[in-house]
Amino acid sequence: MERIDSYKGFEVTVTLESVRAVSSEFTYGPPVGYVAVVSICTADPKRPIGVPIRLVTEGNRVFGTEDEGLTAGFKAAQRVIDDKVGP
Repeated sequence: MERIDSYKGFEVTVTLESVRAVSSEFTYGPPVGYVAVVSICTADPKRPIGVPIRLVTEGNRVFGTEDEGLTAGFKAAQRVIDDKVGP
């Protein structure tokens, strides 16, 4: 799952990486959560701002739903951009 949005002249891409449980039989189970990977680029010309940020929840746990991961990733990008260019 991927979400691309614009914010204050920057392009924010949030991609989710699913985390799967491994059973004792060495088979993969269903996703147990998601890690959000956030990339920020200038809009025109398109240039990356720093390196992608990998996010998990407090307590170093994965996000329980896709929506939680996408929302947290976009909010984190907003904070980075606001720190860079101001409110």
